[in-house]
Amino acid sequence: MSRRRSAIELEELAKIKRSQAAARLAHRSANPKAYTPKPDTDYTQLYYRDPLDPSRFLKLRVANGTLTLWGGIAAAGLVTVPPANSAIVEITRGNKIPIVKVRWYYGDDTAVVVPANDMHGRWIKFYDVKNGQAHHQIPFVEAGATPDLAATITAFYAKLNTPAEVERIIGTRGRADLVIGYGKQYTTLARVSA
Repeated sequence: MSRRRSAIELEELAKIKRSQAAARLAHRSANPKAYTPKPDTDYTQLYYRDPLDPSRFLKLRVANGTLTLWGGIAAAGLVTVPPANSAIVEITRGNKIPIVKVRWYYGDDTAVVVPANDMHGRWIKFYDVKNGQAHHQIPFVEAGATPDLAATITAFYAKLNTPAEVERIIGTRGRADLVIGYGKQYTTLARVSA
């Protein structure tokens, strides 16, 4: 069991956090960035069979670079055209339909020490940029007529079972999580770490 912190220690921590928050706000105000939306050509409209309701297909936009990095449409269990007479729900911002997706980052053995500054303390990062970004996510479901969560978890482990696929997707220090949820509320179903 950890020891309780005294009021003096808690006040010192609070002072550090307040100064970091003020430094972040000042940095953001001093360095405004113009919003540049990504063009629609960077995304593909795909359909995802909902494992919680296999009679329903969800229409999603998936980044082309991430789709290529994962291994293509079929490797993610997605389809370009849903079967006839399927119920289709378009996923937009604010929907509360839980989606199963894979989140991962590519990591290598070159540790980058990020020095401390006014906004944060010193930390070490192992992730690296691949295909223009460091962290990726893609909807994922077991390919089949009636997918369920157990089969999707098995398909996730099967995809990241070979050393060649692990090296290609998450590298030597990366991590891939199979999660279910919406917005910022997610639950981890499975994890593979290199």
